Amino acid sequence: MPVVNQLITMVIVMALGILLRKAGMIANGGIKGLSVVLSKVAVPCMVVNLLQRECTPELLHEFIFVCVATYILSVIFALIFLIVGKFLKLDFPELGLFSVSCTYSNVAFMGQPLVLAMFGEEGLIYCVAVIVMQNVFFATLGIGLLTKGIEGSAERTIKDTLKTAFVNGLFINAVIGFILFFNGIMLPECVKNALQYANDSTVFLSMMVIGALLAKANVKNVLKDYRIYVFSFLNLVVMPILTKLIIVNFTDKNIIIGVMVILMGTPTAAAVPAFADHYDADSRKGAEYVFVSTVLSVITLPLVASLVCC
Repeated sequence: MPVVNQLITMVIVMALGILLRKAGMIANGGIKGLSVVLSKVAVPCMVVNLLQRECTPELLHEFIFVCVATYILSVIFALIFLIVGKFLKLDFPELGLFSVSCTYSNVAFMGQPLVLAMFGEEGLIYCVAVIVMQNVFFATLGIGLLTKGIEGSAERTIKDTLKTAFVNGLFINAVIGFILFFNGIMLPECVKNALQYANDSTVFLSMMVIGALLAKANVKNVLKDYRIYVFSFLNLVVMPILTKLIIVNFTDKNIIIGVMVILMGTPTAAAVPAFADHYDADSRKGAEYVFVSTVLSVITLPLVASLVCC
């Protein structure tokens, strides 16, 4: 199965990241540097590159549908996970981190290669829609949940929220990509090649970063917390199942259903610990969510892939 082969490849690269971190060849500064290259250069370039294709009325309609559906689903899931977190006796700010980490999936770094393996180039256009709208969700509702209950978070203004959501490399590049896509403008070959190089680097670099982050986790302590397993079940199993149950009522196009189900079944985004640290939330707990969900996704993603086919 293509998804299994892709996962094995990604695990190998993650293992390399773990080994290099354990050997001291990747320091904290190195992880941060790789993360900056990924978030500020590689992923934004990937978005523009994937939008370099012919825009038809049907494709445009489907693209907009996936954008709207992704945001609405993300909000629904965040609210569901807040309720579940309350039953687990969590309170803010930990409750906010729990909900956001469940909802904000690794669609860019793990999702893209899986979609490519399962659906080919055709599926990547819908992958872009999910990537962009998940980031818009995080920058709007997500950050509000993440910072709720943290001292000083009430001072965050609407202006700050809008700036975070829309003044960043990913969103700006997405707008550029959309303009080119909607108007059928193709970039010169040399520019497209440069974008392709950046696009090709995302999977390797992201798996290295995740591996380096996992190397810092205290595995023994993490595995003692039963809530981490509830979290992983929600993140890796409940989300893709609910996505399919909801989406099939609005579209019968299998590739759209398949792409959204696979992407919603990916583990917690590798960026969560960094964002948690930036907003004074619990970055250690964020790294634990990334660690456990990423490891367990090696088991669950093939099952999710079979769900897509049924």
